[in-house]
Amino acid sequence: MDRYWLTIDLGTTSVKLIVWDEVGRKIYQDSFPVKLSYPEEGWVEFDPEEMRRDLVKGIEAIPYPVAGMGITNQRETTVLWDKSGQLLYPAIVWQDRRTADWCVENREKENWLNDKTGLPLDPYFSLSKVMWILDRVGNEKKINFGTLDTYIIWKLTEGQSFVTDHTNASRTLFYNIHSLAWDGEIISEFGLKRVNFPEIRPSFSEFGECQVDDQKIPIYVILGDQQASFLGQGCFQKGDTKNTYGTGCFLMANAGKVYPKRNRGLIVTVASLEEDQPIYALEGSAFNAGVLMDWLVKLGLVSHPGETEHYAREAVPTRDLLIMPAFTGLGAPYWDPYARGAILGLTPQIGRNEIVRAALEAVAFESGELIHNMDVIVESMKEIVVDGGMTKNELLMQMQADISGKNIKVFPETEATSLGVFYLIGNRMGLLGRSFIENKKRESKEYNPKTTQMERDLLWKKWIRGIERVRGWAKSENQL
Repeated sequence: MDRYWLTIDLGTTSVKLIVWDEVGRKIYQDSFPVKLSYPEEGWVEFDPEEMRRDLVKGIEAIPYPVAGMGITNQRETTVLWDKSGQLLYPAIVWQDRRTADWCVENREKENWLNDKTGLPLDPYFSLSKVMWILDRVGNEKKINFGTLDTYIIWKLTEGQSFVTDHTNASRTLFYNIHSLAWDGEIISEFGLKRVNFPEIRPSFSEFGECQVDDQKIPIYVILGDQQASFLGQGCFQKGDTKNTYGTGCFLMANAGKVYPKRNRGLIVTVASLEEDQPIYALEGSAFNAGVLMDWLVKLGLVSHPGETEHYAREAVPTRDLLIMPAFTGLGAPYWDPYARGAILGLTPQIGRNEIVRAALEAVAFESGELIHNMDVIVESMKEIVVDGGMTKNELLMQMQADISGKNIKVFPETEATSLGVFYLIGNRMGLLGRSFIENKKRESKEYNPKTTQMERDLLWKKWIRGIERVRGWAKSENQL
């Protein structure tokens, strides 16, 4: 009898459920939206309990017997709850910028934290979110902390499993990336001994059983979403690099088994564990990609993101027009939570088509800068394998090749994040080898640079001028 495997992708704007058969065919798919809330400028949150309820309904509706499941999620998003399951506050999303001032106030601890965790002190990560919630809730009882995977699994197992994996733990600013454990000194320094931290296990483990209706489904995999995509696109060798175009853009390169000492403002993270030894990755995060396309829809310039390529191809060439997509600040390499978006170089000749094209260029510029910084550190980075919905836009992919000077290979599976979860299950169950992924990579569509180095240098100078103008824009007068 065939066995079927469920992967759940707890994304920022939607949750995707995919059922795979043993040879890697998708036989069932479902999804539902995440209802994000923006209570104040720069705040992003949602109700994880509502997500849990919708997820259970989705699992119940699957018309196949599921032998096991795996979960991937949006990593830094933070949840606190008590032992009864009562939430202290809604989930604060990775994009949220409300803790920028707290990070500035604690800037003297940044180098200390970076040495331990591989991360900068930024609102992106979980630490400042936990401090913000506790400062306002004032709950003195023991409470549970988790990224989204921890909370959802705690709920699905009816409180029996309080767990996470190394890929998610390494995104919190509580995890020592050298000892591969929660760092007691960090926890003590910020007065968090009353917080319960989940048990950290390898990404493929026995994480408990999901109780749905009359069936119990074993949970075998937890992965951070970008690490799942990294695995799904076959970044098995040092120098292998992928970029995911989703809500944001996330560039990740295999840095091997030795902790990289130089990072040029990039994140050092745990990509995976092999025989209990970490595989490190360098990662660069650009916070706004799909968000920028949704903004074009909101303005009424396009009716849906799929129209952007058509209008952009109709644009009149412009030399000075530049969109800076820093809606929620700048990620790597600047880590500036006070940066804000801008449109520069407007003239009366600028219309819808030109703005749409500039928005696509902005996405390519963001990733291009990450590629440039990573290229200095990672050897043998000749091509970038890419995935995500925006890779269907052929004009954007050519722009990315032209701006970065790298070959861009569009991975044929658009759901590479879910594929990474399934591959880890299948590989550890003895069902799949690396050839399963390598064969898919050979089907990638390739875009090669058509620009000269001089042309790329001119584009680069324009982008840097734009960065200089938007950095620190949202700082208050007293901070200036």
